[in-house]
Amino acid sequence: MTARFVRLRIAGFKSFADPVSVDILPGLTGIVGPNGCGKSNVVEALRWVMGETNARSLRGGEMDDLIFAGTTARAARNMADVTLTLEGAAEVAPAPFTGQDELQVCRRAERGAGSGYRINGRTTRGRDVQTLFADLASGARSSAMVSQGRVSALVNARPEERRTILEEAAGITGLHGRRHEAELKLRATEANLARAEDLRIQLEARLGDLQEQSEQAGQYRELSQGLREAEIALLALLHARAHKAVADGETALHAARRDLKAAEDVAESAVIADYEVARTLPALREELDTRRTELERFKVRAETIADELARAEAALEAARTRLTECETVHAAAVARRDDATVMRDRLVAERAQVEERLSALPALREAAQAERAALAQAMTDMAKRVEQATTTLREAQLQTTQAREVLDTATAAHERLMAQRAELATEIAGLEAAMPTEAAIAEHDARITEAEQSASEALATREAATHAHSQAVLQAGLARNAATESRRLHEQATHDANAVRDRLDALERNIASVRAHVEKARASLVPETERQRLTQVAGGAEAALAAIRAELDAAEDARAQATQAEIQANARLKDARATRHSSEEALRGAQAARQRAQGEVDTLAASMERLRAQAVPDAELHALVSRREAAEAALEAARQHMVATETAAVAATRADEAGAGRLSQARAALSGLEAEADGLARALHSDSDTGHAPESGATLAESLHVPAGLETALAVVLSDGLNATLKGRAPREWHDLPATTPAPFPATDIQPLSTLLDAPPALSRALGAAGLLPDGMDGAALQAALAPGQCLVTRDGALWRWDGYAQAPNLPGRAALRLKQLGRLRTLRTELEQARAGIPALGQAASTAASAREQAARELEAARTARASAENALGACRTLEADLSRRHATITAQIDTLAMQQDTAAAALKEAQAACERAQAQADSLPDMARLEQAQKAASTQAAQAQAHESGLRATRQQAETKLEQARQAMQATMSSHGEAETRLQAMQPELARLETDRDALAAELATRREHLAALPAPDITDAAARQATTAASDAEQALKQARDAVEATTAQLEHARTTRAGLEQAMRDTGARLEARRARMADLSLAVAQADEAVGNARERLAALPDIAGLDHALGALRARDEALRAQEHERRDAVAQLQAEETALRQRFDASLQELVQWTDRVEAAALEAEAAQARLDNARAEHERLAPEPVAVRARRDAVTTELEQYAASHDVAATALQQAQDRQGELQAGRRTAEEVLTAAREELVRAEGRREQAQVLLAQLQAESQPPAGVVPADLSANAETGLRRKLARLTRQRDELGPVNLRAEIEAQDASGKIDTILHERDELQSAIARLRGMIGQLNREGRERLMAVFSQIDQHFQSLFARMFNGGRAHLGMVGNDDPLQAGLEIYAQPPGKKLATLSLLSGGEQALTALSLIFAVFRCNPAPICVLDEVDAPLDDANVGRFCALLGDMVAEAGTRFLVVTHHQLTMAHMDRLYGVTMQERGVSRVLSVDLERATEMVDTSTT
Repeated sequence: MTARFVRLRIAGFKSFADPVSVDILPGLTGIVGPNGCGKSNVVEALRWVMGETNARSLRGGEMDDLIFAGTTARAARNMADVTLTLEGAAEVAPAPFTGQDELQVCRRAERGAGSGYRINGRTTRGRDVQTLFADLASGARSSAMVSQGRVSALVNARPEERRTILEEAAGITGLHGRRHEAELKLRATEANLARAEDLRIQLEARLGDLQEQSEQAGQYRELSQGLREAEIALLALLHARAHKAVADGETALHAARRDLKAAEDVAESAVIADYEVARTLPALREELDTRRTELERFKVRAETIADELARAEAALEAARTRLTECETVHAAAVARRDDATVMRDRLVAERAQVEERLSALPALREAAQAERAALAQAMTDMAKRVEQATTTLREAQLQTTQAREVLDTATAAHERLMAQRAELATEIAGLEAAMPTEAAIAEHDARITEAEQSASEALATREAATHAHSQAVLQAGLARNAATESRRLHEQATHDANAVRDRLDALERNIASVRAHVEKARASLVPETERQRLTQVAGGAEAALAAIRAELDAAEDARAQATQAEIQANARLKDARATRHSSEEALRGAQAARQRAQGEVDTLAASMERLRAQAVPDAELHALVSRREAAEAALEAARQHMVATETAAVAATRADEAGAGRLSQARAALSGLEAEADGLARALHSDSDTGHAPESGATLAESLHVPAGLETALAVVLSDGLNATLKGRAPREWHDLPATTPAPFPATDIQPLSTLLDAPPALSRALGAAGLLPDGMDGAALQAALAPGQCLVTRDGALWRWDGYAQAPNLPGRAALRLKQLGRLRTLRTELEQARAGIPALGQAASTAASAREQAARELEAARTARASAENALGACRTLEADLSRRHATITAQIDTLAMQQDTAAAALKEAQAACERAQAQADSLPDMARLEQAQKAASTQAAQAQAHESGLRATRQQAETKLEQARQAMQATMSSHGEAETRLQAMQPELARLETDRDALAAELATRREHLAALPAPDITDAAARQATTAASDAEQALKQARDAVEATTAQLEHARTTRAGLEQAMRDTGARLEARRARMADLSLAVAQADEAVGNARERLAALPDIAGLDHALGALRARDEALRAQEHERRDAVAQLQAEETALRQRFDASLQELVQWTDRVEAAALEAEAAQARLDNARAEHERLAPEPVAVRARRDAVTTELEQYAASHDVAATALQQAQDRQGELQAGRRTAEEVLTAAREELVRAEGRREQAQVLLAQLQAESQPPAGVVPADLSANAETGLRRKLARLTRQRDELGPVNLRAEIEAQDASGKIDTILHERDELQSAIARLRGMIGQLNREGRERLMAVFSQIDQHFQSLFARMFNGGRAHLGMVGNDDPLQAGLEIYAQPPGKKLATLSLLSGGEQALTALSLIFAVFRCNPAPICVLDEVDAPLDDANVGRFCALLGDMVAEAGTRFLVVTHHQLTMAHMDRLYGVTMQERGVSRVLSVDLERATEMVDTSTT
């Protein structure tokens, strides 16, 4: 394997926004990192650069998805670039790079533009890149790229899909690509051959069509002659009709001028009548404007009163709303006052009930305590009896259990030893019988010597047969190849000679046809003298026509100027008349509008002066606004003060309630602690009395401060010593003795009790000899090792003394209970002192909070009173401001309206004055009408003269053009005939020369091919030689097969003999060693059996001497039942006392709390009463305001009705004036309609005149155009000038044209085209022969590729199967497996099936194994392929995920062996720590920035060396 993958560079691919490089070094390279950081993107980048074309297999929808798409902090990239560097690739590089040792394969993708490949900077096809990696047993989809899911895909793949693994191992993946290219070329060549045949058939069909086209040419000429005759007749008819149209236009023009004169008289009468009516309209308009002004003024007053009514109704509605709110607030205040009164009365009754219950509780509590004390004494006595009985029973049970365990152990040991001795005796007898003899070994040695001699002879025979077979096969192959080649050359030469002969015949026919056409073209040429004469005639006609056209152009310019001057004169006259009439009308209208605007301006000025006199001063309005704003500010301040006061009152109330609650809780807690402490003190006192406490000094239990959890252990160790005194004289006391050095305990984890608590010196010996065992440690095993005086104890009360005494855990004991009660009593007394110290401070805080609450209530009432006063003052200010604002707004609105109307009227007046001035100036600037009429008549006379001159010149030009056209047609026909003949002659002469040259070349080629065919040997001779060589090869193969069978038989005999001889020697040695060991073991077992018999007897005697366990257990059960009954009674009495104490405490707390609540509810009753009084005051104010505002809307409505009546009167006057004006305007409209009708008639007459002039001009233009384009045909006078005659001629022209068009295009070059088609057919035949030869070569190449692929595939299959079997056994630590070709006899089409049998299972296919077994089997197959055809690189993407640690270890060891054997470089993506430990180096893929991957590298070998160096 020469090529090496050394580096991978990634830039812009998926999550790799920045360029990164991954060095692919020898050995194992690991890629690690958390999920989702981009590890698999490295693998996909490698697959992409090696030619992967499916974006979905790279986890993308399209190629653009592989480009970095951007994050919230980074913009997207438009290009992705991956470069793979290879070294040592000189032998496998593609053609342009052959010999280059280093290749850089780069693939670059641009967004929206696809991707491309480059090798060493040069653009390369993707297929070349894929073939390069396929030749290296790599590639995007090769078995060396084991991506995520590839193992499962290999397991689930069909056998045909698994065949690709064998193809990669055989190195024929590239052959598949080349075969595919050859097949594509073959299909393309076959397609080209089919297209060439189709083209040949088409050309042959074309030759027949050319004859039909020659016949169509004759029909075409006949139809063209008929068309020319019909066109001449139509031209004569058009000229005659044009002359007649000019005469008709002159007659219609004179009639239109008479109608125009009559229409002008009628229009003048209508204008005079309209003027008379328009004079009466200004006075009517002025009257209407006056009425409208008065009506608008009263409308303004009505609108002002309507606004005032709306404000009054809004104020009344606001007062009504405030009244409703005050009523609601008053009702709520009264309800709160009543609720507070009810709660106060309920608290008084509750306090009386609590006080009665408290007086009865002391007697009940004393009775319950007396009963509890009696039960406690009885329970103490019973506990002592139960403890004594329990100790006796446990000692007996322990001894019995130990004795039985000893007996069972001894019995089992005795039975086991007896069974072992019997088995050993049987085995010794068998070994003695199986020992081989020396005679048997000597006999096998003689057999081995004979087998070796036979094997040597067979091997010599096989070597000779092998050499003979090889020579025979070689000679047979050469003979078959020679025969095949001979037949192929003979057939090819015959085929080529026939093809050349056919092409030569076709050329001879084509040459004869072309020569006939050349002679015909020469006969069609026109003489030079005739062509020169026609040219001179056409030149003279062109010169005459040019002179006439120059003169006609000058006449047309003169006529156009005269016509334009006439049109301009007519337009000026018409515009002057219309302008004069419109100027007079505009002047009269502007004067009337000026009079109306002046009257409206005067009326509005008078109304403005009157309203300004009634306006309200702004100072008075501003003063009221300031007062109202001050009142609003005062009300807002009062409201804010009240809100702050209410907030403070609520906070004070809550603080008071919280303080009272805390005080009550503290008192209740103090009562509970006192009750519990008192109960414990009495219980301890009663216990002391019962136990005869010492008269002087405190006991040890009262003096010790025992840590929590050690009470039971200390009570078990000291027992009655807890009731002894430390100082003073007493029956029980502790003496202070000198300290001694305690003996060590058997285990180091044991702690002396003296180190765990602070005890007096008198206890140093007792506590130093007592050791506390850790939790979970058993003291029974350590009891025998205790020194005199020592004991072991656990926290739950288990005891082991040095003298053999042991005590079970969790036994009831008064000493432990007393120690716990004393500890709890000390804790309770400390808590009591803290609680009593905190109660005075809580009481003081509660008193302070109550005072603050009362002060907040008083401030709240004052704030509410201030708010009510501010609200009353604000209401008065708003009422005054509303009245004055209403007056001010009404007058201001009227003034603004009049000001707008005054501005409008002034603007209208100014506009009317300007309009009058413009109309007068326009009327003064009008031109003289008489002068314009005289100029119009002169222009008309000049235009008529110019038109007559132009018409004469047009007739002359028509005649000259006709002569020129006839000369040109004659010359064009002659030149066209000559040119066509000359063109055909020039085209056919080179073709004739080419055909003759091709004919000579084909004749020479035919002679050469016939000579070559004659020189070839006969195929029969080579076929006979091939058959003889094949027969000889078959005989040699049969002899070789017999020699091989003999060698295999003799070799098998020799191996069997040697194996049997070695087995006998080994069996003799093994049997002797085993026999000696068994005899020694038999002696030891006999001694052990005797000792076991003695141990069993001793155990049985000890078990019989133990006491009866059942009697002791029954007595202990009776005592425990009586103890449980006493405890239940004692608990009931204790619960009763606690309930009475808790009830008394709760009742006292409730009694004290009810007093505070009673005071609070009394305060609430008073506050609610004050709030109800304030709400009543606000309600009275709201009612007064509502009564004050109620009459105002009624008064405003009365004023509105009066103004409405006046408004109706003014509206009626306005309607009368409007009616009169409308009637005058209607009369004017009727007159104007008549005037417009007259003007329309006048306009129609003028238009008719213009149309008549246009028709006359059009007829003249049409006639001139006909005369200019053509002259009337000489001697042709149409008899019928009607439209039907023209229609008949046009139909005839259309029919002839249609018939000529139906013929289609006529090819006058049909003969020349036939010759071209014949030549193309010959060329196609030649190309067809070449394509058939290419097809034969391609099919031979495909067959050769298939043969090579089959040979290489079958050669590598057996190797892979062997490697797979060995690797499977190694990966599974046993088992067996093999591969099989299934589905087809052709190896290139067959499938690959995997059969596996893990250790301990049956043989099965791969799909029936577990997930881990499937993964190991698939990896075994992949590595077997590597051993046959190692790839330069192998990528494993998390393939160790389904493997356990043991399999991962074997997997990593196999990777190391593969590196050492083949030099393959592995890229391993993993999460497994054991896999990471086997890597030579690690690349860590991280995503410190979200969405952007980075790569970090660690060389583990280098790191290990550095660590070793630093440690040394």
